[in-house]
Amino acid sequence: MHLLLMALPYHEVALHQAAKQIDDPLIVGFTLLVLFDIGSGIVKGLRSNRTATRTNSTKGTYGLARNFIITIGVLMFYPYLITIGFDYVAQMMVLYFCYQYLVSIVENLKQMDIQVPWLSPVIDSLAKALNVAKAQPDYNAQDFHPITGTYKGKDKEEKK
Repeated sequence: MHLLLMALPYHEVALHQAAKQIDDPLIVGFTLLVLFDIGSGIVKGLRSNRTATRTNSTKGTYGLARNFIITIGVLMFYPYLITIGFDYVAQMMVLYFCYQYLVSIVENLKQMDIQVPWLSPVIDSLAKALNVAKAQPDYNAQDFHPITGTYKGKDKEEKK
């Protein structure tokens, strides 16, 4: 944090940091990924032959609400975490959501039969850097409950 800002009251520092988000490349990239994910989800619903329901207003409304809540949360917590000195945590939070949106975009493109093999190494290296579950070779998302995240599959030893 800038030393001159330390003399200002906290609410002015927080407002200044919130206003700086418009020039922050990490926030700009995050916002573009959110918009591209929404666009690819809409196009997937209209174009894909693999999705069973194709266009579904309930699924689209849920997706838009989820994206809105995540975006508002990131845009609120990012400057707050920076003003209290947790710059690294704020950046990792934004990078984690960028990774999730990147994976979602790739999944939408694959369901539309658009192959992006050049993007797979980028996602894999980002997954290893962020230490997320998809970087693990034995990870299967279907083994976990989609809402609670509890493990519902059999133990690996029982399958052998």
